[in-house]
Amino acid sequence: MARTPLPAPKRPARPVVPLTTDALREAFRQRMLVVAGVLGVEVPSADPAAEVLDAVARHVRERDLVDELWLLHIGITGAFPRTDELEVLRRKLMLSSPATAMLAALEATIELQSRTHSGLRTIEIAEGEVLVDVDFCARYEHNTGIQRVVRKTVPQWQGDDDRAHRLVAWTQDSTGYRALSEVEEDRVLHWDDRRFEKSVDKPWSDAELELEHIVIPWRSTILIAEVPAYHLCNHLAAIAESSGNRMVLIGYDAIPLVSASTLPDLESERFAHYLTVIKHADLVAGISRSAADEFAGFVKTLPSQGLTGPDVIEVSLATEVSESAKAAIDAAADPTEKLVLCVGSHEPRKNQDAVLFAAERLFRQGHEFRMVFVGGGSRTATHRFDRRVAALKREGMNVDSYRGMSDHDLWSLFAQARFTVFVSLHEGFGLPVAESVALGTPVLTSDFGSLDEVAAAGGCLQVDPHDDEAILAGMSTLLLDDTVIERLQGEIAGITQKTWHDYADELWRVTVPSREAVR
Repeated sequence: MARTPLPAPKRPARPVVPLTTDALREAFRQRMLVVAGVLGVEVPSADPAAEVLDAVARHVRERDLVDELWLLHIGITGAFPRTDELEVLRRKLMLSSPATAMLAALEATIELQSRTHSGLRTIEIAEGEVLVDVDFCARYEHNTGIQRVVRKTVPQWQGDDDRAHRLVAWTQDSTGYRALSEVEEDRVLHWDDRRFEKSVDKPWSDAELELEHIVIPWRSTILIAEVPAYHLCNHLAAIAESSGNRMVLIGYDAIPLVSASTLPDLESERFAHYLTVIKHADLVAGISRSAADEFAGFVKTLPSQGLTGPDVIEVSLATEVSESAKAAIDAAADPTEKLVLCVGSHEPRKNQDAVLFAAERLFRQGHEFRMVFVGGGSRTATHRFDRRVAALKREGMNVDSYRGMSDHDLWSLFAQARFTVFVSLHEGFGLPVAESVALGTPVLTSDFGSLDEVAAAGGCLQVDPHDDEAILAGMSTLLLDDTVIERLQGEIAGITQKTWHDYADELWRVTVPSREAVR
């Protein structure tokens, strides 16, 4: 039984620490003592901050190890470095003498220290751990494809001592890892049974930013469970290339690269930043064979840059739906009309224009049915489509387009639908197809790529999504031919769904191949 969510707790009040020289010096000293302890640099704890930095800078300069350089940079600045910032520090140290190493380190990092709210930050080392980066899911209430994957997978590891891990998000200025708040954990771990009411987090003040506590992975494994925001990618690339940590990414798709013409130019530009992380990572776990092939194709180009690139494997997504979805199905009213459902974010590659075109032709042929589109999208992407839907409604066509809908209402529509349509031109996996089949509703879908992989299990009629006539013929068949619907429903009844527990098990095994890997 679902709990009644409590009001979101207020963010704990933080002590007001004046930005004084003494306060900055003490925070800096704490960070440098932590770094010294990790690197095995012996300094008395009572030493002034400058003397601790001098000892650590001499040590790092002499050993010339990039992971120690990365850690030194964080100790000085309280912020994760970008690759270019790390290179500046390395060159300054190499040009210095032992006696001037400390001054070189300060000179190399002064610009970053002057523009970040990090002076009063403290740090801790997460050594030999598994860190799971869930930044977007922690911050936002948005819940479409990638967020569904994260919020179904990560909770499977909770409470398992053999799968100990730490959830992290990025600081408010995107310069370091931090722990999640109670509300953020709730968004990630309890999406289907929330402990707290949905809320919008308020921006942090400069004073709060100064006091953030940074979690630094060291000899650890980092799982990037989402597609990171583009402004985080330079920091992540530096972690992957220089920190000595093992980095694993879930590879959702390479659509902005492979099908750039179907997305705004900005999306392809952002994806290019993401690829800088991919090429220095250790492993990419593609969510389908098609997704894995796309990332493997990119990796094959890396020797021309003198790079090996990550291993790429397939860890196919689960196909089951949650108990809350099944409950919504059970509670749904019997449809009074033939309902055709098309679910997916509104963008050109999802091919909703072709679906609407086929539905309009069926309407003009005199067939009675209800057509429903569900999916968000930018105003630029949806404006023309929504105007077309409104015009058809005025003509008497039973068609609707919803831009915001609760999970419960969406699952109810799946239950009422005679069939769903998802004839996307390019997908990493195609969760709407898997979810429709898992809920017992046949699907009209594409005949290639990851959608062909999902459809192979049964319950789907496949067509060429580039062919308007094929889409029309497929929709007509499923709308009018009860024997085809019954055949597909029979196929669905024989499918054994891959569970999220199964997917989480498989993903963990490749992320952390053995316990020794995280010690």
